[in-house]
Amino acid sequence: MTENDVKLLFKSMKKLKAKREILKCLEKTDAEYDQICKILYVMENSLDVLSESEREIIQMHLVEVTTWERVITQYEERHGRQNGYSKRTYERLQQKALKRLVEVIGNSEIESFLRKIHKEERYDISLSYS
Repeated sequence: MTENDVKLLFKSMKKLKAKREILKCLEKTDAEYDQICKILYVMENSLDVLSESEREIIQMHLVEVTTWERVITQYEERHGRQNGYSKRTYERLQQKALKRLVEVIGNSEIESFLRKIHKEERYDISLSYS
């Protein structure tokens, strides 16, 4: 699993959560539901290895799909302008966080299922732009 794979995974987090809730509502708690629950469990708990700043950056930039400019603004609103960073520093913090997440998620037993999800996600994306 690469850093780019982890980045794509966290970008799909909202979609996975929505799918989990829809399956639960429809009472279709089958193998797919169980796999999605496991993936989300690993994703959510893998964030625990990150610092608070790294978690916020991953949450804002990847999960919420916020631009870097908006990440900077939101971070400074929460922590004060004096505690903000340059865009390049935010990018480095995210890169460092992704490396740690690769270590955690890459060592989990669900990596093969994550690969399948990424392939489907890429397929879905390519279909939507056709």
